[in-house]
Amino acid sequence: MDYRSMVNPTYLTAKTTLYFLAGAGNQDARKMIAELDVQDEITQKNQRENSGQPNMPEEEKKALLAGSSLAVVARYEKLSHYLQEEDCRNLLDIACGYTPRALYCEKEGIDYVGVEVPVVAEKLLGFASRNRIGKSHPAYVGGDATNAASLIEAADWLKGKLLISCEGLTQYLSGNEFAQLIGGIREILLRHGGAWITSDFGVDYEAFAVACMSSPDAVRLYNEARKKTMRDHNIYDDGVARWSAEKIQEFLEAHGMIVEKLPFWDSEAHSVLLEGLPEAWKENLIRQLKASSLWKMTADPGFRKAPAIQGAKQVDNLNITFASDDEDQLLCIVSGRIDTISAPALLEVLENNFDDIKKIRIEAGTLEYISSAGLRVLLMAVKKLGPGSVTVANASDPVKEIFTTTGFDQMIDIL
Repeated sequence: MDYRSMVNPTYLTAKTTLYFLAGAGNQDARKMIAELDVQDEITQKNQRENSGQPNMPEEEKKALLAGSSLAVVARYEKLSHYLQEEDCRNLLDIACGYTPRALYCEKEGIDYVGVEVPVVAEKLLGFASRNRIGKSHPAYVGGDATNAASLIEAADWLKGKLLISCEGLTQYLSGNEFAQLIGGIREILLRHGGAWITSDFGVDYEAFAVACMSSPDAVRLYNEARKKTMRDHNIYDDGVARWSAEKIQEFLEAHGMIVEKLPFWDSEAHSVLLEGLPEAWKENLIRQLKASSLWKMTADPGFRKAPAIQGAKQVDNLNITFASDDEDQLLCIVSGRIDTISAPALLEVLENNFDDIKKIRIEAGTLEYISSAGLRVLLMAVKKLGPGSVTVANASDPVKEIFTTTGFDQMIDIL
């Protein structure tokens, strides 16, 4: 059983990005689909997400696909042009997924390191080896966006000033996870120099999706499907996906980043993507492209505020001791951090004891941090054993706050 993929299923969305790029004629994306044999997985994922959803007219489906795919492909092309314009020599791609960026960088002479959850990084390393990418160091490194130590370890493969990118990541983060990501990126920038760039904060993907749709009923059906997808991926009610651009900028600045907004519309790159579309669609999509922005963040050298929860100093420092008692309860004493890297170890403990227990008590007095991957493990236990079956005891106030701000205190007893 692969516990690693069970604790973080959101990486599957990156395969849809690969599909959009291939549909737009990106040969590198087509190469990856063929060599990694992910076409069937993409199809199955789309079928799962569409099952049980109300149907909409074919023309509205085409409009939805045109807007959704354009936003994703446009952000990829915009970053490519930025890399060329700025003559970037080093790229750290956080939560890289199945992007063909490594192939692009290899051709452009850009030193590339992609960071992904370990189960994906391992698969991509085989692809990189077959295509002779990353000759002096790994092209892909297993890590976690909320684990600063893993990000720093990946960045240290790159020599000199670097550019950090992450596309499509932040919408899956809670506010606390976002703070952890910013902390790791800030530390890298202070060590290496350079900037962090993303379109996540300046592109309204939902607005792109409905830009060409003409039926209010179809828009409503899309919005309902979108909400269901977000719930399925445990995207929090007050997560970054729900924040305004103003709130995101304030948060970034409050965590030591200087924000600069750059134009997103690129007439040379983006006009090509609009070819063949109806004129009315083109007008609507160009309006969205021109309203979008690329955000560039640099570390404020004068910032001194300490974070409420310290970032990871080790890639994996989780320790678990466990035993069952006479009341069919599993007692787990956890210390360190539970994130994408370490959460599979907790899941393995629980999975191997589910048949013999009715309740779980997590002693969290020395728990430093828990990310969505760890919360997902506890939610799996609740679904397996029933409501009221999982208790977290003696957690610090900052860790308790993670449970309350994400709403997990409604499903798990916090003592």
